[in-house]
Amino acid sequence: MTCSSATLLALAALTVPLTFTSRARADHEVWLWLETRSPLLRAASPTFPRIDLRTVTDVRVNGRSEGLAQSFFRTGPLFYLSDFLFVGVHGTIYADRLASGAFDQEARFEVEPNLFGRIGDFTWNDRNRFEVRFRESGVRTRYRNQLRVNYAPKGATWIPFVWNEALVDLSGLGLNQNRLQIGLGRMMSPSVRFDLGLMLRSRGEETGWVHDRVINAYLLLDIPPLARP
Repeated sequence: MTCSSATLLALAALTVPLTFTSRARADHEVWLWLETRSPLLRAASPTFPRIDLRTVTDVRVNGRSEGLAQSFFRTGPLFYLSDFLFVGVHGTIYADRLASGAFDQEARFEVEPNLFGRIGDFTWNDRNRFEVRFRESGVRTRYRNQLRVNYAPKGATWIPFVWNEALVDLSGLGLNQNRLQIGLGRMMSPSVRFDLGLMLRSRGEETGWVHDRVINAYLLLDIPPLARP
């Protein structure tokens, strides 16, 4: 793990005691994700020179918005540079519901180095995402670190996991969000995985930290290349 990742995770851990403090604005949410990875250039294993095209759709509903709250579309290539590192380069369009009920739109440019590996029966992924966020109100930058650990013996069908993600606004707000999730993944096939998790999302507000409970469903389609005749 990188030093910066360890520092962010340590900062995120400081928010754990806050999970026992109720806030009037805390909410319950449901997030629905679909990610596909389509082969542009495939190697025999996830290493150089593999290149995939990633697409992600993400829809979120909550009580504050009385329904649809946020919607994302992300796409771009994944470059596998070694057997422990791939880098995503994405463009993202995002809309969220304002307090007025209207939707505001944001465009993002993202660079995402991912470190990954296996230690015995456990696999891990350390995602580092750098975002430039464009809105009519201005441009902001953000760094996000997500460390995920899976209990995934080779050939496992059911995969328990836990991850934590710290979000740091680099335009002045600092650490203003943390997401902690535990869940269970199911390998539907060698190229299809479904995750269902329970997340505690902590948001920094002017009045303090607010803690939302989230049900998060995620489907990954890692599309295999066509077999050569």
